[in-house]
Amino acid sequence: MTSTVTTSAAAYLDLLGVDRATPDRALLDRVVTAHNATIPFENLDPFTGVEPPTTSDGVAAKLVHGRRGGWCFEHNRLLYDVLGAVGYQVTPLVGRVRLGLAPADPPTSRTHRLTLVDTTQGRFTVDAGFGSTVPTTALRLVAGLEQPTPQATYRYARDDHGAWVLQRRGSGDWADQYVFDLVPAPDVDFAMGSWYLTHHPASHFRTGLVAARTTPEHRTTLDGTRLTVRTADGDVARHDLTSPARVRDALEEHLGVDTGAVAGLEDRLREVYFP
Repeated sequence: MTSTVTTSAAAYLDLLGVDRATPDRALLDRVVTAHNATIPFENLDPFTGVEPPTTSDGVAAKLVHGRRGGWCFEHNRLLYDVLGAVGYQVTPLVGRVRLGLAPADPPTSRTHRLTLVDTTQGRFTVDAGFGSTVPTTALRLVAGLEQPTPQATYRYARDDHGAWVLQRRGSGDWADQYVFDLVPAPDVDFAMGSWYLTHHPASHFRTGLVAARTTPEHRTTLDGTRLTVRTADGDVARHDLTSPARVRDALEEHLGVDTGAVAGLEDRLREVYFP
């Protein structure tokens, strides 16, 4: 690892309030839980027409030092870099999102980044960039094992081609989240996926605002002008935001996003949601 990444890892752990320790399963869970609680998922860059960073330095500047969030290419780039810097064996993976789709629906593009982590205690995946249904702990890569978290239970299945399928069960039946194989993905794949979702006319990251932050006690989501706060006990509070200023306030106060450097945000909110 370069000195830049090592320095960013120290600043990242300070931001999360996690002490550096032996790279084992316990530290892995602490990092993933604290990451999801501290750094929000948000798509303000593509929503406002800005190219999100994909390099280590660019992502660290935004998510660690800039009090901003990002999407999977940013969150999981940062997580990959930091875990490698503190001593884990990490492999970058790319998957196809299946959230909201039926098993028989056509394949989607390879536009989700996650990380495989090999430890002396087994093989795990970590993901800090899947928005409102992100797993908040490391998940053991074992088919059929039900793995509860404060928000939902997850398990891995295998599809007809041998790929891994992450499934989630919240208040209903099991639902596919994404599918992936274990072939290491080069940086160019993530740069291409980021560019595609930033520029394709049909990308929902361009046309609508989404944000989420998950602590052990609450999962807070912003979908356009609807702010939702769910507790680990199952209570749900929903708020409809009636102006661009209130959406900005929700991003600041509930999601922890510094919107000051997001040029044109209120104009873009007005264009999409308050014409």
